Amino acid sequence: MVLANDITKMRSKQGEKKLKTKPNSIKGGLIWSFGERITAQLVTTVVSIVLARLLDPEHYGIVAIVIIFINLCNVFVTSGFGNAIVQQQKASSIDFNTAFALSMTISLLLYFLLFLVSPLIERYYAMDDLAIVLRVMALRLPLAALNSIQQAYIQRQMAFKSFFIATLFGTVVSGIVGVLLAFHGYGVWALVAQYLTNTTVDTIALWFICGWKPRFQYSRTSAKRIVSFGWRLLASELVATLEGDIRTLIVGKVFGSSDLAYYEEGKKYPGLVVTNINAAISKVMLPAYSKQQENLLELKNTLRKTIRLGVYILAPVMVGFMVVSNGFVSIILTEKWILAVPYIRIFCICYFTRPLETSCRQAILGIGKSDIIFRIMLIVNIFALSTVIIAVFAFKSVFLIAIGSLLTTVLSVVCYGYYANRLLGYRIKEQIGDIAQTFMMCAFMGICVKCVELIGCTTMMTLIIQILVGIFVYVLLSKTTKNDSFNYLLNIIKKIVHKDSQLSNM
Repeated sequence: MVLANDITKMRSKQGEKKLKTKPNSIKGGLIWSFGERITAQLVTTVVSIVLARLLDPEHYGIVAIVIIFINLCNVFVTSGFGNAIVQQQKASSIDFNTAFALSMTISLLLYFLLFLVSPLIERYYAMDDLAIVLRVMALRLPLAALNSIQQAYIQRQMAFKSFFIATLFGTVVSGIVGVLLAFHGYGVWALVAQYLTNTTVDTIALWFICGWKPRFQYSRTSAKRIVSFGWRLLASELVATLEGDIRTLIVGKVFGSSDLAYYEEGKKYPGLVVTNINAAISKVMLPAYSKQQENLLELKNTLRKTIRLGVYILAPVMVGFMVVSNGFVSIILTEKWILAVPYIRIFCICYFTRPLETSCRQAILGIGKSDIIFRIMLIVNIFALSTVIIAVFAFKSVFLIAIGSLLTTVLSVVCYGYYANRLLGYRIKEQIGDIAQTFMMCAFMGICVKCVELIGCTTMMTLIIQILVGIFVYVLLSKTTKNDSFNYLLNIIKKIVHKDSQLSNM
């Protein structure tokens, strides 16, 4: 082990190892990160649809409860330490190994805690097999400890091609495993296998390609610095996770596994898009903002471009999905999931502005203000918990729990907008202006897509026509209004095609 008084000597000898892959620029990083998320989303969506057709809502109810407890533990393992390193302007190999030692120690302690309390959780929810499922799925925690530091190392180097390779490999392999087990009648264990295989394969792939491997090094000085920044971020993530998961815990206990499954499926499909786009923004922009923290004007300009691009990509998908949700569920998931439609529509609205929240959050973290993030999360999630309590105990309505999520989103946007204005000079007028054009285009597109239902075709044909009309109208409006994000994406596509044509002529 390396003691604190040896840190200077060790840094001078080792420094920070370079990755084997060439670091990307912000634009290149966004391209690779979006590519990784979009690819993962496509594969995950296909797999989710196949599994939803093969499995029953009760299977999803058990896994949904289990994932809550794992996610809560995962916050302690992954949320603070990796991001603390990414935020630092300089980081040595000792910093990475110290963060890994902290994460791994916590992950093992939490795994044994879950192992011991799992029978109590099973009895409380009266769900058979919940304890054994929790014990098996919790094996993800030690893997997540290693994976989170691998990802932090890649983020610092802006080498997001490694993410693309590892995620694609892990998503495809886990999808195949899950579908095969579901097809052969393994029920809930198909979901368990898919969950664990994804993280395992992803971690193994990064082991070979990321350029960093853990060593037995630890520095008290480094640990204090990491914990000093990371604990606030960890606390804010814990509050956010508790807020989201308390809804699921209450629905599962008060309303049963079937209602929980409809609620979770309604949140899952819009969330597939949002989570992937958010992950792409978060991975690329935190290290980018951290490097610009001495120049707030440059940081603000980067922030605005990121928000415009994120909203431009996400908003039309959410509007379109909201309009076609009934046909999508009927055809793709089958009628047994039709009760999930109202939740899909509500969560589509909730996620409209997520790129603005995520980008502002990363920018605030980039300038080292993790205490502000904690303050925002505390305010937002106390409000969210209040809406859950009112919806459950005053009205006994799962639907109103979802409505509470929508109101919470509004408050979150207001809070992040306020602090972006106060800390970064990103005025409210500028924030509205950056997303207004895209929202108007999406509204018009949504009306056109809805009007397709008046034709009177079969459900399948209507869904196909709606998708085609939505794409056509949005692209036409983007081109007519000379939208900056559209032109940016178009130029990227042209460059890629041009490079491919050059390679084919060689």
